[in-house]
Amino acid sequence: MQVPKRLLEQVAAAVDRIEEPLAFTNISACTQLLAGLRFDQRLIGELFPEEVMQESVIYQKIIQKGHQLGLLEGKREGKLEGKREGKQEEGYSIIIRQLTRRFGSVDDQLQQGIQKLSITQLEELSEALLDFETVSDVAVWLAEHQQ
Repeated sequence: MQVPKRLLEQVAAAVDRIEEPLAFTNISACTQLLAGLRFDQRLIGELFPEEVMQESVIYQKIIQKGHQLGLLEGKREGKLEGKREGKQEEGYSIIIRQLTRRFGSVDDQLQQGIQKLSITQLEELSEALLDFETVSDVAVWLAEHQQ
C-alpha cells in the first residue's frame, strides 16, 4: 500500500472520531477538498461519505457560487441569443417589406427561403435587392446563396 494512501486513510479515521456533528461535517468536507488536490476521486469517495460533503457549509458555498455563475452565464447566453434572433427577425421583416413595395406580394416559398438566411446573408440580400429588376432575381439570388 502506498504511503500517501495510508496517510489519507489515517486522516479519514481521525475525522471519523470527531463527535461534534458540525465540526465533523466541516472538517470532513475540508479534508475531502484538500485530498482532491492529490488523490483520485474514487479513493476519496471510498474513505469519505459524499453525504457529509453535501451537508458542509463549505460545499454549500461552492455549490451556491457555481449556481450563481451558471445563472449569470445562462442570462448572458440568453441575451446574446435574443439579440441575434431579434436582429434576424428585423432583417427578414425589412427585406420582405422592401420586396413587397418593389415587386408586390412575395410568394410563400420566397419568404420561407429568406427566413432561413443567416444575419450575414440577410445583410447581403438587403444590398443585392437594390439591383434586382424582377422578383425572379430574388429567387436566383436565394438559389445561389442557400446551402
